[in-house]
Amino acid sequence: MVILSKIIRIQLLLACICFTSFALISSAFGDGLEDSNFLNQKKDKLEFITSIGRAAIDSPEETSLARRRALEDALYLASLRGGAKVNGFSSVSTGTELNDNFVVRPTTKILDYAVVKEVIKETHYEVTVKVAVGNLDRKNCANNNLINLVAYKPSLRLSPSTPAWLAPVLTKLYMAMLNSIEGRENVEMIKAYDITLKSKILKATDDQYDYTSLTTGRVRTSVGSFAYVPEIIMSVESNSSAVNSEKYLVVEINSSLYHGFTYKKAASKSHRISLKLGNNSPWRTVNILSRPSNSLIVEALLKSIEKHADTLFSEFECQPLQANIQLNDKKNHLVVSLGKKHGLTLTSLAYTKGTNTPWVLFKVESLTNNTSVLRPLDPRRDISKLDGKMVEFLEVL
Repeated sequence: MVILSKIIRIQLLLACICFTSFALISSAFGDGLEDSNFLNQKKDKLEFITSIGRAAIDSPEETSLARRRALEDALYLASLRGGAKVNGFSSVSTGTELNDNFVVRPTTKILDYAVVKEVIKETHYEVTVKVAVGNLDRKNCANNNLINLVAYKPSLRLSPSTPAWLAPVLTKLYMAMLNSIEGRENVEMIKAYDITLKSKILKATDDQYDYTSLTTGRVRTSVGSFAYVPEIIMSVESNSSAVNSEKYLVVEINSSLYHGFTYKKAASKSHRISLKLGNNSPWRTVNILSRPSNSLIVEALLKSIEKHADTLFSEFECQPLQANIQLNDKKNHLVVSLGKKHGLTLTSLAYTKGTNTPWVLFKVESLTNNTSVLRPLDPRRDISKLDGKMVEFLEVL
């Protein structure tokens, strides 16, 4: 019995060891859901990695070849540090010979890089690089950018068939919309609701030489800001039958946002609301009971206004912060017309499409309220070739 119990214990121990080994192998080579999610998080995260690559110098004539190989080695190691996926399988050849095969693939993309240091150490060429790895092909709806708005004169229209008591309600709805937008944490608003937006005139004139701009002034929307023009229309519609006629109040709410300086449309949203005003039937009691109070109608309209603003900005906030780069020849640096008032800081990053690399990354070197000076990640780049390119800013890191 003692021998039998020892045998059972040994078998249980071996079973535990086998199960543990199988679990470790599964976690190393499997494609489980948790591992997949972890890899996706790694790929979506932009990070900077410093890596060192080395290559042997076989002869003095092959220094340039060794440098290229060392650079490739450094970039490959950097991409592996950003995340790697290992696949493997075993095969049996002649007899009982077991061959193990492994394939190691990086799970992150190299976006841009800069060579930090190059040295020759005896028989090896050594290259140190700073590499940006991750993924930029994603939308960010939880960014830290500030939305700067200029609210211009609205279009408020009331049809002749609409009850007269709704005339002041129209202005009340517009002011409620402005208050709802202004109350958002990431919105800064300039109220110019007595000035009509005339984009053609603003684009065709210059403040320095325009008489109106010099005397009374024009309200312009700068680069990075947005012009906001709402429209609210009230009308009445009827639905008639043989013995009954129903009247409905129809309210159309339209909001349009335009890019500053160019005044091209950036976003728009429309809602149509229909509220029953009452019945016109032969039964007086039915007519009275079916007519909602004025306060209930106003309350419903105010709730619709708030919902309209939430819908508009929940979609609009997903739009990236973009601007064109301008080369300052005198100071030899790159400038964009975006700054602190747009939510940028010294930790913000920008990018544009590259040539030798998929992207060209920029860091903010200095900034004011309305402008930022950008510096490429690779300082050896010819910045004159970046003049006029559109850059997009990432969330604050």
